[in-house]
Amino acid sequence: MKPENKKMQNFLKANGIDAVPKYIPTGSLKHCWRLYGKNGNGWNGYQRWTPDLAEKLTALGFTGLYHPLGEFDGNGGVFSVFVRGHFEFLEEGREC
Repeated sequence: MKPENKKMQNFLKANGIDAVPKYIPTGSLKHCWRLYGKNGNGWNGYQRWTPDLAEKLTALGFTGLYHPLGEFDGNGGVFSVFVRGHFEFLEEGREC
């Protein structure tokens, strides 16, 4: 796991969110994080996306790509979202 992703994962875990992060530096989703939570194996193993989870991420300083996070941001009701924020976890000199 890249250092920035590990730092983000530790930050989320310290704040009660068990998620797998991935920073996306290029492409149409550049400068955002993909966060997803898994409980088990396969598609059915994803955590559910809830308004409480959206509020918790917002309170931690995350936003959606173009608007605040809300009830309908989860991918089909599962915890798989693209967010912006917390660029301090990137290596020194990387753009955000």
